[in-house]
Amino acid sequence: MNEAHIAGIGTALPYPISTRRFLEVDEMMRKHLGQPQEVIDRLKSYAIGSGIDTRHYVHPHWLSEDDSPDNYPDAIDVALKKDIFTPYDFVPPHWERMCIFQDTAVKLAIKSARNAVNNWGGNVKDITHIITTCTTGWSEPGIAVAVMQDLELSLNCQKAELNFNGCFCGATCLRLARDTIRAGNAKAVLVVATEVASTHYDLNATDPGSLVSHALFADGSSAFILAPEGQWRYKETGMSLVPDSAHLLGLVPPLTPNQSGYRMILDPDVSDQLGEYFRQGPGKEILKKFDCDGKSKPALAIHPGGPKILDCVGDVFSELGWPNDALQSSYDSLHKLGNLGAAAILFVLANRLSHIEQDQLVTMAFGPGVTVEWAELVKVR
Repeated sequence: MNEAHIAGIGTALPYPISTRRFLEVDEMMRKHLGQPQEVIDRLKSYAIGSGIDTRHYVHPHWLSEDDSPDNYPDAIDVALKKDIFTPYDFVPPHWERMCIFQDTAVKLAIKSARNAVNNWGGNVKDITHIITTCTTGWSEPGIAVAVMQDLELSLNCQKAELNFNGCFCGATCLRLARDTIRAGNAKAVLVVATEVASTHYDLNATDPGSLVSHALFADGSSAFILAPEGQWRYKETGMSLVPDSAHLLGLVPPLTPNQSGYRMILDPDVSDQLGEYFRQGPGKEILKKFDCDGKSKPALAIHPGGPKILDCVGDVFSELGWPNDALQSSYDSLHKLGNLGAAAILFVLANRLSHIEQDQLVTMAFGPGVTVEWAELVKVR
């Protein structure tokens, strides 16, 4: 049986937007629409409380007035020059938002995939499978076909697109890529997770859950190549559901006339439920798999869903003997990038694999369900 290894990693990001600028633009738009100061202040509180310093958006609308897309040569090839927010009093219709999907998500996906191939150094003709995910847009032919065509992959490359799953799905794609390698009929599997959350920025959505999601989610893409050889080998992977949690976290399509995009259900109890799941619930058995019998603890790459999620999950790991800074890379990713949805765990994992001294690494991602994706990797000597 072939074992699956991480063989290549690539990322791509659009325009960087400071939280200060993000809040300035949000307040300007909401005041223009006559929204109460209470809503503006609530969003501001969520954004500041998130700890996010910088997020990345594909839309130039959030750039400062004295700034220009041309000032970002590393981002302009994956972002828009056209402002779709101002012409519609800052609430573009759903059709307009989706029309620009090919100009953003697809370009981000292609760039991250190309960077992963370059990092790998292999022959693109050896990529036999491609697995993609995106929660913030969709078209058919989709991201996988666009990547196949641009990178000139084989027309027989087997594709699978896992769209509208949520934040855990980057890890799901890696798990399925691992299973594909282990099945023995794959030379290399390309995984691509891409999000353009800013396209769904909906000022009509003023409920707390929507405001929290606006304060957290951002844009970006990450790609991984899994192959029978590489520096890090997948030892074990799995998925589980947190009991009685389906109502806490989910994605809802526009169902009423005043909605112009998908909305996220994000209950504040998600973090506490995750903490109890790992401390007293079925998640406790998952953590037992990583018991090192007194040896040094594995490094951690945990999905940066938000500060409360990292705090609650981090407390559990601390109680089990992990150092207090074990989740620092996840916090850093949240501060520098925001929550990148399905791509977020891939960004954290990419950073951890290039900076850790341990020979083992545990990764976890969370999303609607509430779903928990987990994996353990070991360094190849």
